[in-house]
Amino acid sequence: MTIYTISAHIKTNTAGENLYYDMELYKTDWSGKETYALKPTGKHPLQADYKTQLHPSQDISDPAETCYILSIILYRKIGVEYIQINQDPMTAIMPLKGFQTTDKEWGASREFEYFETAQDTQKAEQGQVNIYKLNISSKPRIFEAKEHGIGDPLDPFTKEKVEEELKIRMTRPAISYNQMLNLPLLDAQRRVLSYPFQDRSSLCGPASFFYCLLEDRPDIYQQVIKELWETGKTKIGTLKIEPGTDCKNPTSFFRTFNAKSGQVIITKLPAIDWMTLASLRDGENSIFDYQSPDNEFSGITMDGAIKKWFQKIGVQCIYSTRFNLVLDYLFGSNLSLREVCLLNSYINSSNHIITLIGDGLIQSEGVKRKVHWIVWQDKLRLKKDNTEVTTSTPLTEIVTLKLFSWGVSMGLVKDFTLKEVLEYLYGGLVFSKIP
Repeated sequence: MTIYTISAHIKTNTAGENLYYDMELYKTDWSGKETYALKPTGKHPLQADYKTQLHPSQDISDPAETCYILSIILYRKIGVEYIQINQDPMTAIMPLKGFQTTDKEWGASREFEYFETAQDTQKAEQGQVNIYKLNISSKPRIFEAKEHGIGDPLDPFTKEKVEEELKIRMTRPAISYNQMLNLPLLDAQRRVLSYPFQDRSSLCGPASFFYCLLEDRPDIYQQVIKELWETGKTKIGTLKIEPGTDCKNPTSFFRTFNAKSGQVIITKLPAIDWMTLASLRDGENSIFDYQSPDNEFSGITMDGAIKKWFQKIGVQCIYSTRFNLVLDYLFGSNLSLREVCLLNSYINSSNHIITLIGDGLIQSEGVKRKVHWIVWQDKLRLKKDNTEVTTSTPLTEIVTLKLFSWGVSMGLVKDFTLKEVLEYLYGGLVFSKIP
């Protein structure tokens, strides 16, 4: 158990004695229950160095790498009144460890800022009623598709559309694979499903990462999208997500299909999934830009990148098989029955199992070679009685597997024997739950 000293810095051009704050530090689960590390402080004056006062946290048992939401409401003191400056609280992702060290790597995901204009009002027109004007600048929007940009009715990155997609994503219970197949064509093509969806892009690695984040920390998942849309960058623990210019202005982002009403133009994947999956992938690329869902090579994710993503947000890689060398990733053989049973043994509510597969396991037109990352949602089981596969299971037995891929929870594309399934399975990674 640890008590942390909570404080924050406000970047502002306003005199500190005129600013007051109300601060809280919390995390929220899928039920909406808030767990406070610091309950709302009530109004306090900002100090002369533009820092908040020091507030002791609750006695916390979470690991120091655990991320919380740091929320601040600012007030401007005018006379005897306190005017709330921001309609919504300013929020940032903050790991507990950031309160123990001066290392900026563990700092908040973004700065808390408040600026007042220093311009004088200018008289624009004279007359019986004088008219004055004041020029106020605003930040340009970060994400804009080149084919249908700002002001275009098909612009996918408007605040309203992003918020609507996020609302659908956060609705539970999650849509099933069969329900997805039964959606009207237009709804199905929009692909705003319950989980991250990469469509035909090669973003299955980032999709697996964000699936785990969404499941374990829905509050952090939402904050990531909020910060990417508002500022074009974010940070979870020490994992920085900052896409390049090309990624923020994607090309070939739409497809056209024929409906009864005529041609319909849709995005190839939801805006929220481009902002998260593509940004994570592009931020890791030092040579090749990721600027379109059609970019295959620059979207490919090696196991080392996935390990690094998880470890930077405070997650432990408990077990890794067939990924010791790059050559093993590229040319390694299939998993053995013993290795698959070992992966099976790690399936519980405290772990995530991510495996590299041939996608013919989950789609009829797929292949056997290693091309796709999935997340296991249950153990590999016998179809006949739902018992788990063991090292003594005959290779001729029909097996089932519940898994996450392509935005939904699904199973194997058809009846496979255990021997056949092993021909599609390659490396496996086991991670602890995201704190």
